[in-house]
Amino acid sequence: MEELWIYGEQGLRILLALVLSGWIGYDRSKKSRAAGLRTHALVGTASALVMLTSEFIYIHYSPMGASPDPARLGAQIISGIGFLGAGTIIQGRGSVKGLTTAASLWGVGTIGIAAGIGFYYGAILTTVIFYVLLRFATFIESGMVNRIETKRIFIQTQSNDLNIFEQLALQHNVFVDKVQYMGSDILADKKIHYILITLNPRQKNMDKYRDLMRTYGSLEGVVKLKVVGETIMDEEFD
Repeated sequence: MEELWIYGEQGLRILLALVLSGWIGYDRSKKSRAAGLRTHALVGTASALVMLTSEFIYIHYSPMGASPDPARLGAQIISGIGFLGAGTIIQGRGSVKGLTTAASLWGVGTIGIAAGIGFYYGAILTTVIFYVLLRFATFIESGMVNRIETKRIFIQTQSNDLNIFEQLALQHNVFVDKVQYMGSDILADKKIHYILITLNPRQKNMDKYRDLMRTYGSLEGVVKLKVVGETIMDEEFD
């Protein structure tokens, strides 16, 4: 009878990890993220199994004089999931995507650890908190937080005067994070300079930023202007 109770307890832990981590994954699936319900459920359930295995080793081998560490395998989960999370992070065109999914994968791993060791209250409460964050944080950020959106501008110009770009940005009340000279080349018997400018509008209203882009595009000597990571045609700023 006691053995059946133990099996039931262990089964409950695994099923709880499956449900809780799958719930988080379901939200990711609805948002068409790379790691969805299946990935999160697998990570959480496997983490619970690892903790049950640690407990099994400790219970069965301690009486034989061994001194296994029940937390050792759990620690490997926490560090190991980082490699899985790194696979969901994509960097390109000046932006980074997948950080939230990577964090949620790591999070369901810890939920699985808690469920696997029998810390039900912590596992359930953390799942609820995670779900609320993933589900509603976007609305909170867009409605209450004035997020700072940096823009990187790639400019090809015949002028080697870098100060003019920073001066114009200040006139338009747009903060300049960095102006980088990327080198030069000879095209059609003309020397072309390549400049990368990181701008920070510091406001949600992007009118001043777009006005600055048009000003940049109308400068004498500017051959091409492109916003890195966005599909904006050069003609929009002419």
